[in-house]
Amino acid sequence: MKAVIAHAWAAGLLAALAAPAGAQERAGPESGGPELIGGVFEHGSNFHPLGSRFTLPKLPPGQFYEDSGEDGTVDLQIGYRTAPLRRIPLKPRLTTKAQVSTAGRTSFLSFGSEFRQHVFGGRLYGQAGIGITIHDGYRFTPDPIVPGLSPAEAQRRYDIYFRRVGFGSRVLFNPNASVGVRLSPRWAAEVAWEHFSHRQIFSDRNPGIDHLGVRLVRMLGR
Repeated sequence: MKAVIAHAWAAGLLAALAAPAGAQERAGPESGGPELIGGVFEHGSNFHPLGSRFTLPKLPPGQFYEDSGEDGTVDLQIGYRTAPLRRIPLKPRLTTKAQVSTAGRTSFLSFGSEFRQHVFGGRLYGQAGIGITIHDGYRFTPDPIVPGLSPAEAQRRYDIYFRRVGFGSRVLFNPNASVGVRLSPRWAAEVAWEHFSHRQIFSDRNPGIDHLGVRLVRMLGR
């Protein structure tokens, strides 16, 4: 999957570079063309807007939260948004996003839609979306305390337990939100939140994970 994501990243960058220079002059802040996005995210941020509290308290040294082994690492994200579908209520944009872990943790590939509202003459906008995600991580991490394991196998499983998350499903949902500001007719910057979980639909195990990051957005086409 990571090879596919890398190829998608390269293809997206080539598409951005190949866009006609003259088109930049014709695009306005709300012209609604397709977009290429790229950004950097904190993988496993201590931010949980869908949970019972926004943040978790810091633990004493030597203690940790279960399923926190991927927290604090760095992801790179690239994606593509279509122009708004103007014949559909709320004019959603269809999206595809690849979020790649730079630390050997879980990477995500998502497909969905996003809904945008501009204010201040198009200079600022808010956006919310929902999608379906597949990932290359663990559905269930291996149990490190099974009787009869060799020391080497037990250590391998403990390493996985402390460094990875078992999501309980290969397919996850991706609610997300962002706030963007127009830097020019062609460019915008966003602060974004991405969440991945399955709400215990596919199994009882559902730790979920949240990411916070920043993105650059380039409008394509005319």
